[in-house]
Amino acid sequence: MVLLTAFCTASALAIDPCNCKGYAGPGGPCYSGPGGPAYDGPGGAAYSGPGGPCYSGPGGSKHSGPGGPAYSGPGGSRYSGPGGPAYDGPGGAAYSGPGGPCYSGPGGPCYSGPGGSGKNCPSVCR
Repeated sequence: MVLLTAFCTASALAIDPCNCKGYAGPGGPCYSGPGGPAYDGPGGAAYSGPGGPCYSGPGGSKHSGPGGPAYSGPGGSRYSGPGGPAYDGPGGAAYSGPGGPCYSGPGGPCYSGPGGSGKNCPSVCR
């Protein structure tokens, strides 16, 4: 019983409260009511107002505009065009074809099938 509780707690902690998927009722990992793990009110783990962990305005950790940490335009950390850090074409840092750093086929660094661990998969692949 202790192991089951520890596993459930660890699983709930691994869920992103900003984009929670799962049971949203009382006691669930995505419950957004007061005191819940995905509470979106002031001080909550999923608060999207200024200063909150899910704030997407300028200066927020989820800001996707120019200069923001989630910006996917040219020069952004999530730019997937040629030369960008998330480029999935041949030679790109996120290339998922055979021999690429994000290849998930047999022998690839992101392969999690028989004989593979998927543990060498760079974070840009996720």
